[in-house]
Amino acid sequence: MRRALVLGIWVILAMAGVLTVLGVFATRGSVDISDLARLEPDPLVRARAQAKLNAFGQTSEQARQAGRAIPAQVSFTHDELTALLRDWAAQEHGFGSVTELQLTFRPRTLALTGILHSAGLNLPFRIDIAVSTENSQRTAEITRFQVGEMYAPGFARSLALALAERTLDAGLPRLPIAIETLVVTDGELLVSGAAVP
Repeated sequence: MRRALVLGIWVILAMAGVLTVLGVFATRGSVDISDLARLEPDPLVRARAQAKLNAFGQTSEQARQAGRAIPAQVSFTHDELTALLRDWAAQEHGFGSVTELQLTFRPRTLALTGILHSAGLNLPFRIDIAVSTENSQRTAEITRFQVGEMYAPGFARSLALALAERTLDAGLPRLPIAIETLVVTDGELLVSGAAVP
């Protein structure tokens, strides 16, 4: 009994030490975004993005009312999606809030950067995802997952991607479009497929 108690204490202390070290490196330093375009908030860009979202919403509503899929195509520039995401991210959520959120499109790559404010900590992050969809076949790879000065190893990136893919495949969140083609170019995301009921 005494050995189990001592072992349990050592395990708890080891976990606390690992979490402390991870916390120190995750909150120290900053994330290098010098290779990304710097996007500034612009009310006109946000209005343009909201208009595109509303137009797609109308197509989705028509598909729901008709009870059948309707061909749809939508494109967003990285500054448009950044404007939409910043409003949502700045609100307080169960996990905290995110400031300086930015989504940048480079050929075949999405880069998501920002600062997560959670549990009294400020955690700068960067996630690079190589993604494409052709003929409804999705390919994705997290090429970089950085929090502060810490980089996630390959197996952790693969696990995070597998979790995200299973969540999408399970229909959470339910996407109102069956994606046939997704293309990421320099500064733009183009999605085509069908709005589903």
